Amino acid sequence: MAKNQIHPAAESVPSVSDGAGTPLVMIWIRWLVVAGSVLAIMGAGVFWRQHAQLERLRASLPTMPDVSAQPAAFGVALRHAEGMAISGGHALEGVQELGRLYHANGYSQEAEVCWRIMHGAQPREARWCYYLADLRRTASDDAGMVSWLQQTLKRTPDHTAAVLKLADWEFKTGRLEAAERDYRRRLTLIPGDPYAKIALARIALQRDQRAEAKNLLEEIVREAPAFSQAHNLYAEVLAAGGNVAGANQQRFLGHLAGISGRFREAEDPWLDELRAWCYDPSRLSLWASIDNATNYGDHGVALLERAIRIAPDDPRGYDELGRIYLRQGNAAKALPLFEQGTRLPGASSDLYAALSEAYRVLNLPEKALLAAAQGLASIPDAADLQTARGLALEAAGRLPEAADAYREAVKRAPNVAETQYNLGNALLRLGQKQEAAACLQRALEINPTFPRALIVLGQSELEAGRLDAAARYLRPLYEYYPGSVSAQRLMTRWCLASGIAAARAGHTDEAERNLRDGLAINPDMPELRGRLGLLYAQQGRFADALEQLEAYHRLQPTEPMASLFLGQAYAHLGRTDDARRVLTEGRQLAQQAGDSATEEQCAQTLRQLPQ
Repeated sequence: MAKNQIHPAAESVPSVSDGAGTPLVMIWIRWLVVAGSVLAIMGAGVFWRQHAQLERLRASLPTMPDVSAQPAAFGVALRHAEGMAISGGHALEGVQELGRLYHANGYSQEAEVCWRIMHGAQPREARWCYYLADLRRTASDDAGMVSWLQQTLKRTPDHTAAVLKLADWEFKTGRLEAAERDYRRRLTLIPGDPYAKIALARIALQRDQRAEAKNLLEEIVREAPAFSQAHNLYAEVLAAGGNVAGANQQRFLGHLAGISGRFREAEDPWLDELRAWCYDPSRLSLWASIDNATNYGDHGVALLERAIRIAPDDPRGYDELGRIYLRQGNAAKALPLFEQGTRLPGASSDLYAALSEAYRVLNLPEKALLAAAQGLASIPDAADLQTARGLALEAAGRLPEAADAYREAVKRAPNVAETQYNLGNALLRLGQKQEAAACLQRALEINPTFPRALIVLGQSELEAGRLDAAARYLRPLYEYYPGSVSAQRLMTRWCLASGIAAARAGHTDEAERNLRDGLAINPDMPELRGRLGLLYAQQGRFADALEQLEAYHRLQPTEPMASLFLGQAYAHLGRTDDARRVLTEGRQLAQQAGDSATEEQCAQTLRQLPQ
């Protein structure tokens, strides 16, 4: 193209100048160049600032610890999270991931570094403050914990877990007014919360406000009957007020609540959610055992399933998950877990014993015996496997051999009440009473409240008529387990027998006390009502006798003697029509039963009634 030839595309551009001879199009081009330069400089500044920030973040990340002893998946997760943290696009997400991984797996120092980074990057987020408070708590740094809890609540005032933790610290350090304020604050956020109420009850007790404490505890045991701590504290309050029977009942209810589901700390969602990042089978097992013991959620099933996935060659996960199913009454589901666990290296004696138990529950005693034998082949000194062997032999009807297995268990674990009881109970059934009694006594020396030993010994002495000896076992049995059907049954039998014996010996006050103690346990036991009514009648206390004999007759309406005794009481009190009605009924019942002596007594009393 010639030097002065116009480019065809330029023909459409009008020739306009700025008045100084410079075309406007050139001015526009210059401005675009200048603007582009400015934007490039600004972009470069942003880039270098972001780059500097990323470099600072990389430098502040914790050094990855040696995790070679942990499951391989943990190291993989850490490296992935660290890769995110040092990348440009997802750095903070990576830091969060690292923090969760370190926190959930017990690497507290590394986790704290991550949460401090997140707090610096997102200072208005309460979660990072709360995680830092938890790490300061585990480090026994109360001042740091309190400071971070306060910062959590400054950002999220209705965080109930933080309110409770702060109130608990205030209570433990004697700051009762602050603690009461914060417990009431939690109660406002969670109406009826038993954790706040029991704490307020403790504060009331410290201030000697016993009526207020009693009211709070009554509310808890009524609204949250599974809260064992409330029953136990209420028992202390009742005992201090002289209500021994009520205190015993609350202790028993607390015991039952502890069996069905032990006390659990209040829910803490932000900490609980970290479990999903845990790769430590031991920590997962611990959390699962707590969930199972407190009947929380799925009883720890998901946690143990995760532990098995993470460490499939670790027998502990199979053992603990199987035990959950076994306690739930699902031995069929537990069995394959125990079988898998016992095939792995390092299987414990507990695992073999659990396998044997599952077979017993499924009514497979020979397989139960084989499981115990397999365990003993690997762990010959295990007392629990000798016990398992004894139980399997007993289930198979081989009681003498079972006793020998229990003897071996006692040799290996002489200070375990369970082993002593198993041997004593087997010997008793074999007729070896003296040796059996020694074993059962030994079980009580080890554990004075061992219920099965107390039941066997108390019942044995009661049946032999040795009432004083029976009382040594049955009184503590009822005191520690007042709601137990066996304890109630045996104690009322003792009260009846002791009342009869005292009455025959002429000790009427003692007889009355024993019979009334029995009625306090079981007011619907006819024999107790009848005996107490007769005791009052013999003392000429017919008004008192009438209450007992009417109850006796109501409880035993077809018993001729009940009609006879009640008719005689009516006669003594001048209630002739009632006496005639009941005695006529008694004579007919005695005749039908072939009880000629009672029939004649009813007839004789009828003849003596005024016409």
